[in-house]
Amino acid sequence: MALTILLADDHAVVRQGYGSLLAAMIDDVQLIEAGSGTDAALLFFQHAPDILILDVNMADLSGIEVCRQLIGVKPDARILMFSMYEEATVIRAALNAGALGYLSKSSPPAVMLKAVNRVVAGQSFLESRFESLLAVGDVPKGRPLTAAARYGATVIDPLAILAAREREIAERLLEGKSNQTIAEELGIRAKTVANRATVIRQKFGVSSTAELMRKLLG
Repeated sequence: MALTILLADDHAVVRQGYGSLLAAMIDDVQLIEAGSGTDAALLFFQHAPDILILDVNMADLSGIEVCRQLIGVKPDARILMFSMYEEATVIRAALNAGALGYLSKSSPPAVMLKAVNRVVAGQSFLESRFESLLAVGDVPKGRPLTAAARYGATVIDPLAILAAREREIAERLLEGKSNQTIAEELGIRAKTVANRATVIRQKFGVSSTAELMRKLLG
């Protein structure tokens, strides 16, 4: 089965370059690109990648904030922060946000491959040269499990990729309501609900409402 990597960076040339590098190093890989923090979050919920490689400095929403919010919703998300910054404050912030690893863009390809393998396996990764920058206790032993709202930020909504009517139906599906009940509440036909539900499942890459609930509600 192909390894699915979501690569998020707001510079197309960077995405293309590192995407080609990853494709050359990994035999069977599916690459998905995101050009903004918001897109990274929405594509994460849509495709459920094995790993999200996320740039710290994004144009609309910082990678650290995206990481914090994703972990708040999906604590088992495997995120590798990827940046030109090598300062302790930035590394610490990324790890505290819930990233499993931190990688510098100046690192050689072999280190990148090692970082990806470690994070995909659910293990932490930090280059040895960064360890000396962080004081003992800086690196969190656990990952934040609380909702993203705890941090006082606008929570990324995975349903934002849906059209208005699809969202109304999806919200009710996640509440466990039947197609008939949803149809009665919205004043539409049950067949319409069923058709829209199929489209919703396709957008999130699942084949059943149960899978949709597991994916979005954990």
